[in-house]
Amino acid sequence: MTHGGDILKVGNEGREVFWNAPFPTEPILFLFTAIVLAIAAYGVYLRWQMWTAIGKPEDRTDQPKERIRSLIINGLFQVRTFREYYAGIFHSLIFFGFFVLIFGAAVDATQFHIGLPFFHGKFYLWFSLLMEIFGLAVLAGVVMALVRRYVLKPDLLGYQGKPDNTFDDAVVLILIGAIIVTGFIIESLRIYVNYNLDGYTWEVWSFVGFALSHIYTGISYDSVRMAHKVMWWTHSFLTFAFIAYLPWSRLMHIITSPVNQYMKSLKPKGYLEPIRDFETAETFGVGKLEAFTWKQIFDSDACTRCGRCQDGCPAYLSKKPLSPKKLVQDIKTHWEDRVKIVLAARKLAKEKGGEPEIPPPDKALLGDVIDMHELWACTNCMYCMENCPVYVEHVPKIISMRQCKVLMDAEFSPELQLTYRNMENNSNPWGIGGHLRADWAKEIGVKTLAEDPNVEYLFYVGCSGSFDDRGKKVSVAFAKILKAAGVSFGILGTEEGCCGDSAMRGGNEYLYQSLAQANIELMNGYGVKKIICTCPHGYNALKKDYPHFGGNFEVYHHSEILADLIAGGRIRLKKAVSSLCTYHDSCFLGRYNDIYEQPRKVLSAVPGVRMVEMKRNLEKSFCCGAGGGRMWMEEDIGERINDMRTDQAIEAGAETIAVACPFCLTMMADGIKDRAMEEKMKSLDIAEIVWDAMDLEEAQAAPAAPSE
Repeated sequence: MTHGGDILKVGNEGREVFWNAPFPTEPILFLFTAIVLAIAAYGVYLRWQMWTAIGKPEDRTDQPKERIRSLIINGLFQVRTFREYYAGIFHSLIFFGFFVLIFGAAVDATQFHIGLPFFHGKFYLWFSLLMEIFGLAVLAGVVMALVRRYVLKPDLLGYQGKPDNTFDDAVVLILIGAIIVTGFIIESLRIYVNYNLDGYTWEVWSFVGFALSHIYTGISYDSVRMAHKVMWWTHSFLTFAFIAYLPWSRLMHIITSPVNQYMKSLKPKGYLEPIRDFETAETFGVGKLEAFTWKQIFDSDACTRCGRCQDGCPAYLSKKPLSPKKLVQDIKTHWEDRVKIVLAARKLAKEKGGEPEIPPPDKALLGDVIDMHELWACTNCMYCMENCPVYVEHVPKIISMRQCKVLMDAEFSPELQLTYRNMENNSNPWGIGGHLRADWAKEIGVKTLAEDPNVEYLFYVGCSGSFDDRGKKVSVAFAKILKAAGVSFGILGTEEGCCGDSAMRGGNEYLYQSLAQANIELMNGYGVKKIICTCPHGYNALKKDYPHFGGNFEVYHHSEILADLIAGGRIRLKKAVSSLCTYHDSCFLGRYNDIYEQPRKVLSAVPGVRMVEMKRNLEKSFCCGAGGGRMWMEEDIGERINDMRTDQAIEAGAETIAVACPFCLTMMADGIKDRAMEEKMKSLDIAEIVWDAMDLEEAQAAPAAPSE
């Protein structure tokens, strides 16, 4: 590396950069670099203070291998980001482009100062080409992002039709674009003189700069040299501004997003931490910001406002007050205001040598920050959590705030008051006498465990399957299938109690635990090992929540059992059931438990059934509206969620809406009535469809499989 007049030659390819600076350049660059890094580090430090100032402790550092795996998959390779194609493409162009350019700039700077033995010849040519390609990738990503945010303006980037763009959004994108554009201009200015002076043919490998260099034809070399110097310093200061601005802007998600991806919950999907200290706790749930864990608060800072949670939220899309994005951002705003007061009080106390006197918040978390209509609109469908690219956990926050309103303030809807009273008095939401719980089974001769405890499976029928007229038909159909297949099973009959799911997700944790513990004691007393449920809500509760209280069972959904029985030849389907059928994914079966394939396999095995999918299906399926305790509450705001889902089935041209959940069955049947489609459509559980298609003579002749 030697100086030659106005030209600094780098490498044996004759790579030339215009310099001839009137003052020492490297010391100035080092000084500016140190300053901007200090500013950025200070910004991160201040944010760290805020993250650790408020919130209860929570450990998210266990299972480091699994956490690193999550970080690589979703942080580095952007797998979840690609679930929305347009946003995934432009985000990845910017992310990967910047990643390569930063690495390339580091290599280039190292070569400039100390020289690298491999930084010449074909390696340099390919390096130059790679930098051009990824520079264009970043620029294309920025343009796509600007078009999406300021031209297309999709609803997920706003709230109720109003874009939530901020000045910071534009600054970030323009700053990134300006860095790339000035970089290309610098390159074109250098190439213009080098190419015209010496005719270096290798400059075409820097094809963007080479193409731009032709626009300077006729301009004097001295002018180009001066323009190069000005543009070089402009590019440098833009880069410095980007680094310094990072922790003070939404660019902070470059740090918070991967951190949150690393700290994602490794518990089962939909996991809810139970209240474990009813006897000693003074408060229950979350009624103020400080009652959240620090990780729950950090979630709000990691949220990038991408709106994917809102884009499929049934409450938001049906014009309810709830937007998962807005709820998280409102918590963030409240936290930012509150934490400043807390830190200031602690600083003052430290200076005076006393205990901090922290004034109460100006706004109440419940009522002022979070409106009660928002809190109760959630169906717990978990679309928000399943589709959030940075693993923000919305549903547990909502339930913990509901717990405070129910257990501390006794404030909830009149419908839930009646539901909870019925569950407490009669162990079912309808309040029907428990002595009628097994009446559905009398005519088909299903034994109870009290009569014969030596069975392979307990068929946990649940409240809908025991008391609801429509649900009882499903119980009968499924029990007949099990008997025809020779499956060894029994029921609890009048001893069975409500699973408690609606109470738990409605915030009444105390009632839920009393119901769950009663069921667990009974099941353990009978030595139950395996359980089949037809209700995904009971299935999820028994499988994931009952183990907290000693209920450790193998729990199966009836769609899994039906799929296995058909695959194993235990039941034969020969009677054609001619129908164009669409399957509605239950949230608690699909997103909560990843059971998507089995119900479809069951339906595909039925002769005459032709399958058609609704636009919203699988992980992006639309909720029926009954989860999270909403089954027992009126929809008095906006459009009915079940009607919207029925419209989607009508749009698909379906004649039958197949379901695998009693709540979904009721909601779809009501939607069909609301749309006056009773003569053209029907809603059936998959067990009813299977039973209708069975060849009973062959099924009854099939040998019973031995119990394990």
